Amino acid sequence: MTSRRPAPRLPGIDPGRCTGCGRCVAACEPRVLSLVTGADWRKGAVLHDRAGCTGCSLCALRCPFDAIEMRRPAWD
Repeated sequence: MTSRRPAPRLPGIDPGRCTGCGRCVAACEPRVLSLVTGADWRKGAVLHDRAGCTGCSLCALRCPFDAIEMRRPAWD
């Protein structure tokens, strides 16, 4: 029987707290976060490549607004 490794935690970004400052995007080594402009013209961070995320948590540590929480994916 093989043991399955749990999936890494992924960044969950709270759009109400995110200011679009880009610090999380700059901290992301695998470059899986990006800034997008919403319908209300506000910038915000999004995880655009779930599979590429390593779960390192650097984005959450760099966010000065506590807008990122590392979470286990729902499909785990």
